[in-house]
Amino acid sequence: MLTLVATAGSAVAWAGLNKLSGNVKTIDVASSLGTDRPTQSPVAEGEQTPLNILVMGTDTRTGQGGGFGDPNDTASGNGHSDTTILLHVAADRSRALAVSIPRDSMVERPECKGQGTTTSRFNEAFAVGGPACTIRAVEKLTGVRVDHFLVVDFKGFKAVVDSLGGVPVCLAEPVDDEKSGLKLSKGTHVLDGDQALAFARARKTLGDGSDIQRIDRQQIFLSSVMRTALSKNVLTDLPTLYNVLDAVTQSLTTDKELGNLEAMKNMALSLQGLSPSKVTFMTVPWTLNSDRATVSWDETKADAIWASMKNDTQYPPKVTVPPGEKALTTAPSKIKVSVLNGSGVDGAARKAAKELEALGFVVVNVATAPKDVAVTTVTYDPDYDESARTLAWSSKATVRDDSGSGSTLVLTIGPDWDGARAAVVKSSGSSGTKTRTADENPCVA
Repeated sequence: MLTLVATAGSAVAWAGLNKLSGNVKTIDVASSLGTDRPTQSPVAEGEQTPLNILVMGTDTRTGQGGGFGDPNDTASGNGHSDTTILLHVAADRSRALAVSIPRDSMVERPECKGQGTTTSRFNEAFAVGGPACTIRAVEKLTGVRVDHFLVVDFKGFKAVVDSLGGVPVCLAEPVDDEKSGLKLSKGTHVLDGDQALAFARARKTLGDGSDIQRIDRQQIFLSSVMRTALSKNVLTDLPTLYNVLDAVTQSLTTDKELGNLEAMKNMALSLQGLSPSKVTFMTVPWTLNSDRATVSWDETKADAIWASMKNDTQYPPKVTVPPGEKALTTAPSKIKVSVLNGSGVDGAARKAAKELEALGFVVVNVATAPKDVAVTTVTYDPDYDESARTLAWSSKATVRDDSGSGSTLVLTIGPDWDGARAAVVKSSGSSGTKTRTADENPCVA
């Protein structure tokens, strides 16, 4: 929303925001975060700093009035973090990655508010110690330093949607949710604030009833909010712009560093080129636990995400597509390779094997080829043609099929060998690895 104001570039708009700056509530969490925090991302001289912003939606009923369910549903005034998104904005402001953290993740929560380290659902951190405790948990779990935080409650969520005149969603099946009161037919609807809140929080009567599918709907809805704000005349219609900003600022609780006009203005100006197509949503990679009610993180996949944030690199990485071919589909970690030296150069196979292992390939053998060859070659069984394509791309080799040779591919190093290169493989879309950009509209075929 702040980006909209920056794009408008209007002195009148900024003057209006100045009047609204007192709406934002701030909390000083610095003293509660301790000194054992992750280091900040490195910044090249003259560049802006990457931003990691923790966005939390709280299910607290305190101060919300009626119509939000049983006020006794939450254990404390803080409520739980009903929705949590770790948002990384690149230093050059060319892209952003928003990673949803499932509320029912079983994690090791660090010490907070006098309570020692414990294993519990992720969303309980907010109930114990509010934003500070949730930030501590995220930093310990990811190794990513949180620079700022935002908290929005039920009333704020509704107000933002209503200020935009509603937000469209499309439904593949009708909804009749007795608990939330949401009743919609199959098809496209423009939801008002009350309906949008029910849609974002409904669980048992939509999809498979899981929190994971609810997160998926929330990401789709947030994308629709972005597109709606940009498609309407919010930028040029100053009364509408003021109403949107009034709703946004009244809904927010932030850290003290972010919760002032100048900080918001500077951030907004730096983000003015960030379009919906450059904002990617995904969920922490997960596996379902035996209780069928909680999930655990797939740490290997998740660590790649956190590394991209810490190093300020693109995630997901761009898929390498060899010229004239389809995207690679078999990961190096699933490919067994026997490396043979046919170059006539001592140690060439051992060196190549180390390079391939560094890229994730499983090297099962290193030996000398029966005879020297002119060019580097991958020999493979046709049943493993996708594996051969990945290895051939990484080794820049020609390929030769050999029926019946089995699952281990043979890479024969020739005098033309000049090192291995990384192969980025297209995701299979397994649990927790799906991504979408904010410009993707499921309502449009």
